[in-house]
Amino acid sequence: MRLVICILALVVIVLSPYVSAQYIYGDIYVESDGNVRFDVQSDSDLGIVELSVGDERITGETELLTKKENGEWTFNIGNSISYEYIFLDLHLPGNLRFIRSISGLDNILDINGKIITIVDNDKELDFEVKYSLFREENYALSYFFGGFILLLVLVLVLYYKKSKNGKSRLDYILPMVNDSEKLIIENLMKRNYRQKELRKKLEIPKASFARYMINLEKKKLIVRDGEGKNKVVRLK
Repeated sequence: MRLVICILALVVIVLSPYVSAQYIYGDIYVESDGNVRFDVQSDSDLGIVELSVGDERITGETELLTKKENGEWTFNIGNSISYEYIFLDLHLPGNLRFIRSISGLDNILDINGKIITIVDNDKELDFEVKYSLFREENYALSYFFGGFILLLVLVLVLYYKKSKNGKSRLDYILPMVNDSEKLIIENLMKRNYRQKELRKKLEIPKASFARYMINLEKKKLIVRDGEGKNKVVRLK
């Protein structure tokens, strides 16, 4: 049936420049925000100021043909001109949920393609469709949470690897050091310390602490940056 309509429309398009009757054909695209885009051929102006008319072509965009009430959209187009030929493909939004009603001119519904073909003759342009959409923000919210979960998993994996590497390193180091040096290493694995701050925290005598520092440096396990009391100790 749609093929027959398309053939008839092609005949209309071919003959339209040679007949005096008024005609309209082409594509109308309705977007999810209510904006309506035109790419239509006609020898009559639709009377919508936002659209451009030239060389029997109507183009442009408008929001005057749609309205939303209680979550339901209505598209309505009409004028008092009687067209001998009407053939319009009305493309509904991609996130179309369902069509509640269609009224006015004869039409063919392609629900899979979300297209209503308006086809009639010797009629005024009078057509209305009521429809509902899936909420696009739900998709955006899903993408946000999906990305957040993915990021969280990535952080946990990196933390696990870091902890595992730290533990492996500690297992490797421990046989090389005594108990006091082990305590120093364990604290330096958490963060860097000033030398004096670390000694006081561990309550190690000054002379012994100095000896431990030298031993750990010789074993190439720590690095001391700076001079005097301001030396910062860190793992190598």
